[in-house]
Amino acid sequence: MKPKKADQLQVEKLSTLIRTHSYKYHVLDEPEIEDSEYDVLFQELLSLEERFPELLSKSSPTQRVGSKPLSGFKKISHGSQMLSLDNAFSIKDLDDFDKRVKERLAIEEDVEYCCEPKLDGVAVNLFYKNGYLDKAATRGDGTVGEDITHNIKTLPSVPLELLRNKEVTTVPTSLEVRGEVFIESSEFKKINKKLEEEAKKPFANPRNAAAGSLRQLDPKITASRPLKFFIHGYGGSDSPVEEIPNNQFEMLQLFKKWGLPINPETETVNGIESCIEYFSKIESKRKALPYEIDGVVYKVNNFNLQQRMGKVSRAPRWAVARKFPAETGKTVINSISFQVGRLGSITPVADLEPVKVGGVTISNASLHNFDEIDRLDVREGDVVIIKRAGDVIPQITKVDLKDSVKRKPKIKLPKTCPSCNGELFRDEGAAALRCLKGQECPAQLVEVIKHFVSRNAMNIDGLGDKIIRLFIEKKIIKTVSDLYKIKEEDTISLEGFGSKSSSNLIESIKASKDTSLQRFIYALGIREVGQATALNLAINFNDIKRLMEVPKEDLIEINDIGPVAAGFIHDYFSDKNSIELVNELISLGLKLSPPQTDNSSKFSGKTIVITGSFTSFSRNEIKEQLIVRGAKVTSSISTKTDFLISGEKPGSKLSKAEELNIKTLNEQEIIDLLN
Repeated sequence: MKPKKADQLQVEKLSTLIRTHSYKYHVLDEPEIEDSEYDVLFQELLSLEERFPELLSKSSPTQRVGSKPLSGFKKISHGSQMLSLDNAFSIKDLDDFDKRVKERLAIEEDVEYCCEPKLDGVAVNLFYKNGYLDKAATRGDGTVGEDITHNIKTLPSVPLELLRNKEVTTVPTSLEVRGEVFIESSEFKKINKKLEEEAKKPFANPRNAAAGSLRQLDPKITASRPLKFFIHGYGGSDSPVEEIPNNQFEMLQLFKKWGLPINPETETVNGIESCIEYFSKIESKRKALPYEIDGVVYKVNNFNLQQRMGKVSRAPRWAVARKFPAETGKTVINSISFQVGRLGSITPVADLEPVKVGGVTISNASLHNFDEIDRLDVREGDVVIIKRAGDVIPQITKVDLKDSVKRKPKIKLPKTCPSCNGELFRDEGAAALRCLKGQECPAQLVEVIKHFVSRNAMNIDGLGDKIIRLFIEKKIIKTVSDLYKIKEEDTISLEGFGSKSSSNLIESIKASKDTSLQRFIYALGIREVGQATALNLAINFNDIKRLMEVPKEDLIEINDIGPVAAGFIHDYFSDKNSIELVNELISLGLKLSPPQTDNSSKFSGKTIVITGSFTSFSRNEIKEQLIVRGAKVTSSISTKTDFLISGEKPGSKLSKAEELNIKTLNEQEIIDLLN
């Protein structure tokens, strides 16, 4: 079965969402959603890619695990990999996991599992030398994390020296243990109350507070936060095998004797039925626990059996996390309105009678598209069931027809744009309606300018959503090019502006005039043109005028630009308004420097494939570095491939490269060669 256009658009949308949330969760420590919502997005993308393999791209979030650390912290390599866990969302999923375990081990008897609550905290790795805490690191990408030793030492629950007593007279010369740093719910409320009293931004949730506390350069700040710690995993040691327990539970008991804290709710059970009973018990205790949990972790208890089972690309085969279902509530839809995105997509949004779900007040929820409205048959005035998918993002799951008595008429598709009254169109095979007015549409203009001034585009500081809307309202800007016509006297009298802030904004706008051609192309916001595609276009044409005149057929010939992207690029530069905009921006003094390429490098003319995730840079950054050095970066391995650059979790591409005797470069090797 071939994918429809709607399937392709959904894969692209999910990939973008997951990348955004992964960056905010792993790198910035500013998550907007909880793990279970991330899981929903990830599982949907995984399902679509399995159904339509042709939609799987080398940059898909399913091909990677984590993100690179921020600069400012040293990096530490883990002695053994810190893996993710696969998820189970139902009894059937858990039963399937148990069946896979038995099949792989070729046994019929019940398996012994070690069970514990899944803490919603921050995973860390501790290294002990001769019984003393030597260093500590965040999980990072699972292979390399950030050095947080100075902060971990401030936690009272982390022993700086392992205990020696009558029960344990010796400790390993080297020991690596894994655990979770967290903040208890009551302490989290106290922290946020204090922040609000100081007129500071509160943390989104306890995990966010724990992550932010650990990533402080000043350990005094970390020490002021009530962080706690539980050990849940064994990384390795230099002790003889006979001195190390042969199972997870006994290993945890040994950790406890050494003074390392473990979760008191940890138990061993036999068979899948006992696993289900344990889940029910923990779920019933969930609200009474002093800390937040989002499920239960099950591990095959015996280490020898764990070793026999091994791992897949992202996770061990011998463990699984059973997640709690999302909490729900009931409320009324007051009205349904329509919002306009940067590229003109119309999204229906339900305005709700405020309702508390999972301790959070919800007042609106996206209905995503008009197919979703038809599927739910949702109408204004309906009583609906709300789920906080991932305990954060509100989602309408169904209409309560028993309580929705005198139902109003069905929602009609808008015929005109709610922002500019322009005619709406629907792409073939797509679920979304679209306004094609572009910058003539006020709502699109806001989003277009936000993209144009963003960090990876023209990088203009001081122009956030609120200021952009103010400038449009005051008619200071009617199009992107008006940004370069702003004068100090236009802004100095506006709310929030003074002499200094006005001057800073003008200087930032002026500085953005000297930019690269690829940044400018990306800033234009052409559909299907991301940063890598913009760089490819800049390298191939070196001049914006040449790009504006290129035939569609020539665009298709460029590496990584298919017929769909070529069509959007050609249509953009064939549009009268787009041509006028680019010409006016150039006349306003923008200087676009072509990318500096190095065709004499070792990569010039080479065909390269990138797989896996990396610590020091993203795959897109590597791709850009290779392109400017004359390489052709492709998505699949073949006999024409010269190199495979392999990071963490390389998947099947590494196996295929080995079969074809293709040279493989690891992260450090590619860093050395690029330098």
